[in-house]
Amino acid sequence: MHEILDERVFNFAQAAQQHFATNDLLVVLDLRDDAPELQALPRQRLAEADELPLDVRLKLARPAADLEEVLGSPAQSFWFLVIYEDEDSDCAAINAAMLEPRGQA
Repeated sequence: MHEILDERVFNFAQAAQQHFATNDLLVVLDLRDDAPELQALPRQRLAEADELPLDVRLKLARPAADLEEVLGSPAQSFWFLVIYEDEDSDCAAINAAMLEPRGQA
């Protein structure tokens, strides 16, 4: 997931937070699509979606901002779900502090 997580994802999440007037979002990238695009949806709606596996729904039970002690500042925190072409997926709470300048680790 880290190779996919870049400034474009954070910029998209920030714009979505402004659009929805909340930072309680899930940003989704479905790589099964012919032309994968980022999508943002309110977290609560997906936390209750039967289509998602139980482990993902359990992760989404709390807003990413509630994980402040792990992530740092909640202002730019969101859930990020990547669905791979083989139907596997990764879901993690993400924070802008995780975005490091290229070439630094």
